[in-house]
Amino acid sequence: MRKLLRLLGIAQGNCLNCEKPALGEEFLCEDCLKELKPQHPMEYTHIPYVFSHRVFGRYEGAIKSLILNTKFENNPYTARFLGKAVKDYLWEYINEIQPDIITFPELNLRRLWLRGFNQVEEILKGADVPYQRIFERKGFDPPMARLGSQERLKAVQSHQVRKHWLHALEDKKILVVDDVLTTGQTISHLCQLLLSLGAKETHAFFIARSV
Repeated sequence: MRKLLRLLGIAQGNCLNCEKPALGEEFLCEDCLKELKPQHPMEYTHIPYVFSHRVFGRYEGAIKSLILNTKFENNPYTARFLGKAVKDYLWEYINEIQPDIITFPELNLRRLWLRGFNQVEEILKGADVPYQRIFERKGFDPPMARLGSQERLKAVQSHQVRKHWLHALEDKKILVVDDVLTTGQTISHLCQLLLSLGAKETHAFFIARSV
């Protein structure tokens, strides 16, 4: 069974982060599993149009390895695994802010076709969090990680709100979940869109913040 799970990409023989033997049917070894906990203290800076936000950890070590495996090895199972790891902390924040809607940024069409799934959607599934798909993405921009500041700003503007949501956001408190906080431009643009359509409050949760 374990060999079959490895072939399917559901389990690893070695830790994704350090190459030591993985624990049981996990993706990480025992030591790296211990890294998957909320990191404190965490420095927070204001993000325009975002009422509040939370970050689970820094984009390094085990968290970074899991996110990279999800994105560039096209492995939804590591995203689900990461969702389980952040579940308690994410739900603690959800219970604190009591959002009416939980959503996430969409991928551009090229990236979605190549990967076959949205990694944040899979993380939310792993965390047992109900969500709605509010946004859509136009264009074929390359991945955000490869873009400079000006190119990133242009790519961010390709996000739009789906037509059937345009008149459904009035007085709603909305939580946007994303994987990595880098410049904050994406989340700021999305929250600005939501507020312009009548949203009452916009909040954000990130799996990791770039270091």
